[in-house]
Amino acid sequence: MATLEADLKKLSLQDRAQKHTNQQEEEYHEDEDEPGYQQAISPFRFFDLPSEIRLKIYGYVLFGSKRKVSSRTNGNVGLSSKNKPLAPLSHRLSLFLASQRIHDEAAALFYSVQTFRVFPIQDYSRFPTLADLGKSYRPMIGKIELILGSSWTAPPKSWKITHRLGLAEMVNLRIFRVFIQCDPSHPIFEGFRISNDFYTGFAGGLVRQILELLPNLEHVEFDAWPSVQKNGALMRRLLAEVRGAGKQIYWGPERGWNDWEDDDNGNTVTYGSTDPITIKDRVDPGPDVSPIVG
Repeated sequence: MATLEADLKKLSLQDRAQKHTNQQEEEYHEDEDEPGYQQAISPFRFFDLPSEIRLKIYGYVLFGSKRKVSSRTNGNVGLSSKNKPLAPLSHRLSLFLASQRIHDEAAALFYSVQTFRVFPIQDYSRFPTLADLGKSYRPMIGKIELILGSSWTAPPKSWKITHRLGLAEMVNLRIFRVFIQCDPSHPIFEGFRISNDFYTGFAGGLVRQILELLPNLEHVEFDAWPSVQKNGALMRRLLAEVRGAGKQIYWGPERGWNDWEDDDNGNTVTYGSTDPITIKDRVDPGPDVSPIVG
């Protein structure tokens, strides 16, 4: 009896579990030599990875692609044309449909790193504009771009700042980019434009309304093609609108502008965000600018 009690004290469930595991491993390795054997793969706990690594994986699936893509899928104007090439639609859909948590994390990355245009222009861009995006994705957007200069004699009727664009819902948007293709107020357009200040008033009104609706915007970035002058009527109006809204002004990479530029007389003009707004710079937009509707 004493011997049996001593043996029971030595026995534990852990020993039995370990023995069972060792037996399974022996059987597992014996099966490796059998035809058609496939090694079992244990589930991987994806969300145990740090968030930084998960974001890199999302980026690889969303933007990494081995197939050939057109160099013009994002258009050819502004920084929106330099958005990362997208992976095949099937890859992106598979990621977004894997689970609700993966969808939320991947979508937050996707919509925060891309630059979305406010309105479309005719440069064959396949990327969606603000009106094409779902309401649930608007708070994730971090950057938008307004491209001015095209259709300067007759701007499209659809170019209206309405609630359909969802600007007020873009609570995480910090960067508003403005790219100018041409300034119709330049003397070279004399005889072709409707009036000296028609397009200047139209563009200034658009920028003013956008600035009024974006809740947490931090700065506005300007860029343009070489023909656009910073001391021209259009740029003076746009800069006045941004300074009037109290936003910081940054300069894009293509035009190479800075805070100090020379005017036509060789005088240094400061364009910083603290410059006063003059009545000459900020004129009434006139009847051509449509109010917020919808």
